[in-house]
Amino acid sequence: MGIINEDLARRSKENMSFSDYKSGSATAEYNAVIAEAVEKIEKAKLKVSPEGQERLDRLLESFKVKYADWINRSNKNGAGHVSVMIAGPSNYNMRAHEKYLNRERALWAEYDDIKDIDSKIWSVVNGDKIIRSDDKNAVERIKAKIASLETAPPDKWGYNKTEIRRLKERLLQLAPEEFKEQQANISINGAKTYEEIVALWDKGRKHQSQYDANSGRWYYDLPLDFTDGKRHYKEFLQIEIDESGENRVDFNLEKRETELIPLTSYRKYNLIICRISGSGNKAVIYQHLKSLTPKAQAAKVAEESSDNEAANDVTINGETAKVVRNKEDMRLQLMFDGKPDEKTRETLKSNGFRWAPSCMAWQRLLNENAEWALRRMAKAN
Repeated sequence: MGIINEDLARRSKENMSFSDYKSGSATAEYNAVIAEAVEKIEKAKLKVSPEGQERLDRLLESFKVKYADWINRSNKNGAGHVSVMIAGPSNYNMRAHEKYLNRERALWAEYDDIKDIDSKIWSVVNGDKIIRSDDKNAVERIKAKIASLETAPPDKWGYNKTEIRRLKERLLQLAPEEFKEQQANISINGAKTYEEIVALWDKGRKHQSQYDANSGRWYYDLPLDFTDGKRHYKEFLQIEIDESGENRVDFNLEKRETELIPLTSYRKYNLIICRISGSGNKAVIYQHLKSLTPKAQAAKVAEESSDNEAANDVTINGETAKVVRNKEDMRLQLMFDGKPDEKTRETLKSNGFRWAPSCMAWQRLLNENAEWALRRMAKAN
């Protein structure tokens, strides 16, 4: 709690009034305001999570210090100016008085922001409802919110379903391991592997336009049934092809002409899986299917190999740090032997890492972006 300078309060009172200053009155007034703020904070704590309670505690401590500092500066300004009650109206120093008034205006301009703790409490309480990706329990909160929305009565405007899809997409980014069981049942027309899905192409239908059989234009159709074992998503793939069926007909906007694109296995696979792109369960299915391509599998192996080689330490601007992938707190942590130099600190900050005194490490949320940032910093050496 801030300390009120009683001597400054007394001198300021004497410059403003003929009545005597009552000792301790400034401190008592300050304590009354703080007690009111404490009561509001305690009520607000009942509405927020443990993290929100910590933010409210920090807000209260900050308010105590800032408000006490403001009172002391205000009293200092009042105590330092020449009082007309002492100097009298003749030969009064108006220049000093104008400086005093300017300082007073500046102080009162600060007052509204310092004293307005109600809006700050409101911001913390409402902000606590927002699930931030860097919160320690972000995954658990998202899962709990999904569960509550799934058991809630259906709303008129379909908000619940939309919100569930959005939350599942966020959960997929933060904790893809949560969807392993669901991904194990994903298939397209019964096909699960990359080779089986590419082979579905042979079951499609090649035909000419039913409206103009003499146009010489050919089309390819393939009905698709995407499923994760619980839900089915019916889609339909249709593209224009050449008569041989080996090339896709596409219009090149830059060249302003039609061109033929060979239908390789990789292109056939992408044309099939892109029909399921979307949010929620569709995003889970699409991301899983995307990870089955040979290119994605090779990248995963290379990444795991790179991670294993650099799992213990990394060099940034010539300084070595220990790398810790803290999956419990979902943090990628870098621990240096000592304080990194200014250049290294700027590099860390520009790549999203922040100093955490609680674990003596530079850290950020553990996800794919963090791994990319780590490799980028290491390659810059």
